[in-house]
Amino acid sequence: MDILSIGVLSSSIIWAILGIVLIAAELVTTAFVLVFFGLGSLLTALLTWAGVTTGFTSQLLVFAVSSLGLLLMLRTFAKKQFFRKSEVSQEFIGQKVMVTKAVSPDSEGTVSYRGSEWIAFSDSREVIPAGSMAEITGTEGIRVKIRKIS
Repeated sequence: MDILSIGVLSSSIIWAILGIVLIAAELVTTAFVLVFFGLGSLLTALLTWAGVTTGFTSQLLVFAVSSLGLLLMLRTFAKKQFFRKSEVSQEFIGQKVMVTKAVSPDSEGTVSYRGSEWIAFSDSREVIPAGSMAEITGTEGIRVKIRKIS
């Protein structure tokens, strides 16, 4: 029985729970760091379960080396893959849309584009009424920025 064993929980189970908690915490923080420590914890759980790391010192060493190694090797690559700027948003600019719910300076509305309803906003001081045509001038996340077509 080693230092991490608590009652009926073995060291491998404790490492696995820690890994799952860290990965779940990543979903809340979006710092893109905790996931690598979670993966390191899961790797430690696997190696402990397989009997490769039996003592707390070896488990801690595997956790530290694997977590930091994964962090240093994969974080930049993974951030580029998951958080890259979408080239798709550029294709929207200049497209004509039908306003389906009025867009005013202080509230969002909706537009119909390619058969779907999109959240729309405008930074102009005029109201763009429902039924009028507008042009997409940019995107902000899942919202489209529009301007009224005269």
